[in-house]
Amino acid sequence: MAEAEAHFLGYESADLAEAYFSLIPAPHDATASYIRGQALAPRKIMDASSLIEDYDEETGLTLVDLVGVHTLAPESAPRDAGMLEDWVGERIRAALDATAVPIILGGDGTVSLWGIKALLERSPELTVLHIDANADLDDADDEETHHTVMRRALELDNAPSICQVGVRTLSRDAFERIMDSSIPVETFFMADIDRDGGEGWQDAVIDELRSPVYLSIDMTGLDPSIAPAVGVAEPGGLRWWQLLRLLKKVASRRRVAAIDVTELCPIEGAIQSDLAAARLIYKVMNYIQASGKMLAKPV
Repeated sequence: MAEAEAHFLGYESADLAEAYFSLIPAPHDATASYIRGQALAPRKIMDASSLIEDYDEETGLTLVDLVGVHTLAPESAPRDAGMLEDWVGERIRAALDATAVPIILGGDGTVSLWGIKALLERSPELTVLHIDANADLDDADDEETHHTVMRRALELDNAPSICQVGVRTLSRDAFERIMDSSIPVETFFMADIDRDGGEGWQDAVIDELRSPVYLSIDMTGLDPSIAPAVGVAEPGGLRWWQLLRLLKKVASRRRVAAIDVTELCPIEGAIQSDLAAARLIYKVMNYIQASGKMLAKPV
């Protein structure tokens, strides 16, 4: 049976063989530590995307008129956590085989590990740009939660180097790992970013990255005034244009191979956060297309 397809920005899903981006839902919230509901996020993001105008004034692109976007319906995804991980991994690999950029729509932060694993199979030189309020470096021997995700990524074969941005809450163990020079993690704390006042920190972030880049965006990385509907809304996060300027620079200087957006926890009747996630995804897609760094589609 063919999988159900969904609409992004109100457009019909493109055939994967012709698409440059593939939106893959991962409706998972089994490891959420406080508020659950992240499993609803993929559907809410797609629904909110229909409200977005398709012209991007920064890049001058109407992306969906230029490249195909393959979009799977969240209802296609299995609900069993183990089956869902396998299903998401298969769809990521299919997107990579078609030379499309996979965009994984979480779900809680655990789905980031699924994406990193799949990308490392193809790109062992991968680096991870991790936007998040929490370092997610807690001891992986503890109960599995989204706060262990980056710690577990570091334990993988061919573990990626990780650059974290926006962190403002973490355990002492996580802090000690960040300070350990033998562990390939560089963290840009929100307090230091705010104190800097300029954009020099953005160039420093890019210096930590090599292509290809796996871009992992936990919505708690943003200030709660922009996206209040998250599992734990930590005050003092990245501002909207502050984050977008960073991502535009990253896309222009490094090849972004995959993206995930996690930890949106929709609130019924309040669309602000859903719309922010959908618009963020579309902005990054435009930045990637404008960069000229996408791999050519197979002939």
